[in-house]
Amino acid sequence: MAERKEFFQVDLDIDRLSEYSTSPDSSLRWAAAIELGQLGSQEAISILWSLTTDQDENVRDAANLSLQHCDQSLVGKVLAAKWSPVEAKPIGSDEEIQPYLVWKIRPLEIPSPANEWAVDAALLNIIQTESPMMGSRLLRLYGNAAYPDNPRKLPRSRIQTAIKRLERRKLVSWLSDESTSDLETWTLFSSHKPEVIVRDQGPRKLNEIPVTEVIARLQIAMREDFSYASQNQKFEVLMQLYGIKQADLHKLGDVLEKEWSLLLKV
Repeated sequence: MAERKEFFQVDLDIDRLSEYSTSPDSSLRWAAAIELGQLGSQEAISILWSLTTDQDENVRDAANLSLQHCDQSLVGKVLAAKWSPVEAKPIGSDEEIQPYLVWKIRPLEIPSPANEWAVDAALLNIIQTESPMMGSRLLRLYGNAAYPDNPRKLPRSRIQTAIKRLERRKLVSWLSDESTSDLETWTLFSSHKPEVIVRDQGPRKLNEIPVTEVIARLQIAMREDFSYASQNQKFEVLMQLYGIKQADLHKLGDVLEKEWSLLLKV
């Protein structure tokens, strides 16, 4: 347990991460895969490539995600030396509406002062996968993973503190309404991704879709008409885009009052 507690309490070098990458503890290998992606060196990429065949699915997913965030020319150079093809998945695409990439839920530890390293690694993995994302969705995913029987038990203050630790490491940033400090209303994004990516709704609830993404999707759908359309016309298109039925107008009203309030100003 001491080894795991100390994971993020020291400045990790490549030798230590290499050691963790072969640990019998899958949580350490998973966290190492996330941290190796932040180093991005040739040696780190080489270790990450070996982790893409790890016996644990979560470790494999973290390694593949980290490789996507590394310099792709460097990834190609390293993998070419290994006589292996590069399976590069660019963040962007030629499509205006991209599919929503969903974080695969896995059991997570209950946040406590003793396991801050685990909380940081889990949050970074979720945000890197689904970024940009709403704080409300991040809380729901972590709550369901750590407290499957009662997700509301999740200590939000610890999650918010962990996000600020990731911000100090320049790994995560967020946009927020100055009128509220509620984590639920933050739009969180990885330092490797843009602040706005227009995607399909996926499994997200309406209040889990960043308002900046909603506005961008409306602009794509309405083209030049967006600037001249009335609010009613915009809301009609909005209901079509997200499949909102007349019977669910109250849900749209609720989200417009809080998470999507910016829509009333454009």
